[in-house]
Order: sequence, then C-alpha cells, then structure tokens
Amino acid sequence: MSLLQMEQVSHRYGSQRFLSRQTERTVLQDVTLTLEAGTCLGLLGQSGAGKSTLGRILLGLERPTAGRVLFEGQDIYRTTANDYRQDIQVVFQDSFAAVNPKMTAGQIIAEPLTNFTRLAPDALQHRLVTLIEQVGLTRADLAKYPNQFSGGQLQRICIARAIATNPKLIILDEAVSSLDMVNKALILALLGELKHKYDLSYLFITHDLQAAQALSDRFVILDQGHIVGEYPTRKAFADATDPHVLAIKNAMLAIHPRYRTIRK
Repeated sequence: MSLLQMEQVSHRYGSQRFLSRQTERTVLQDVTLTLEAGTCLGLLGQSGAGKSTLGRILLGLERPTAGRVLFEGQDIYRTTANDYRQDIQVVFQDSFAAVNPKMTAGQIIAEPLTNFTRLAPDALQHRLVTLIEQVGLTRADLAKYPNQFSGGQLQRICIARAIATNPKLIILDEAVSSLDMVNKALILALLGELKHKYDLSYLFITHDLQAAQALSDRFVILDQGHIVGEYPTRKAFADATDPHVLAIKNAMLAIHPRYRTIRK
C-alpha cells in the first residue's frame, strides 16, 4: 500500500464580481499520483501550474472539489481521526513568514511537540536540544529570535520543527527557492541526511530543476493543473525531451553569468 495517494483530484476557485455572474477557475484537473514510503517525489511545474494548491490539499487546508486523498489508505477528508496531521508536516519557502517573530527558536520547534505530545519539561528540553543539533545549530540558538538568524539558519529551524514529531511525510513547498546557492546546497544535503536517518518521505514541490534532481527519486510534471509527465528515475528525467520538461530546463539560469543568454 502506498503511503500517499491522490485519486482523480480536481479543484476550482470561484470568483464573484460586482454585477456579474460567479465564474470558476480550474486549478487542478483529475490529478492522480502516488508516493511510496521512504522516497522523494519531485513535483515540478512553472508558476501557476497548481503545485502549491496541491500541497494545501494534501495538508488538509483546502478540500478538493472532487477526488480523494488517501494517507495510509485512509481518506483524510472523511476520517474523524486527526492522527495524520502529526504524520504530515511541511517546510515552506519563506522561513521568516512561517514563524512567529515573537517566539524563540526553542518555542518555534516546540510547537508541534506541545500540540501532539505530552512530554515532561526535562524531556521536552532534551528533545529540543537534540533537534536543533541535528539541523546543524547549537543549544545556545534555542534562546534566539528569528531576526537573529540568517535565512538559511531559520530554514534549518523550520526543518527541525517539521521533524519534531517523527512524521512519515514532509511536504517541501519550494523549501530552498529563496536561498542562495551555497545555502541551497547545504539544506539539500541536510534534507538528504534526515531522509535516510529517519526513513522520511518527501513531496518536493519546486520549479527548481537542479534542486529536484539532487533530492528526488521520481518526478511528476504539472502544467496548468494537469499531470503531463511522470518519470520513474533520475536518468529517465534527465534524458526527457518532453516540451514541458524542456520548458523548465530552459527557464533555469546558468550558474555563471558568462553562460547566460538574453531572451528577446
């Protein structure tokens, strides 16, 4: 049984303008995909493809217009249990917007622990120290506030928060897109290490081809709400000549400005 399944998921947004009829805009149409335990599925697409909407549906933040979302065989929109919320966590693109600026790093990481567990104060503190050290920071950093961290450091804190409850699936919603090249490489390496250490599963939502290839095992291409390509291996994806894949490849800037061309 797959860890995660989406079956014929469609989603529409309605809009109502003054003195006009309500119109609907389809953002996802008959999306079907699976994610096996212990793997990383790269979900790629250009801006407006519907990637983030799909992520919100998987998190239970938006109910799809049609279709089912199964986590370990249970429809997350029909089950009365909230156990899956502990098992699915998320790391967003904007780490500064994803945290409360008035909370310390320790308080930020502790949020899911206080929501889902009943750890004694000493056990909670020990868990916080373990978590922050696992993402490459120190015990002293627990007392600092978000404005005292760089973007890369704060994203590490968000990752520590995401793994705090030992989830089975982490949704990475453009999690490295706002980082510079050095921090991006470091965060991708960290995510890879944590994946192997905890046997995590990732859904990596991104438009960054290089980042996706560094972390993902399988690849799905989303375009205007439709799945237009699926690739079971990194090699199959690297060799793909599908126009949608080529469009993503062509949208990537060369690392060195010398090799960049001006688009007319």
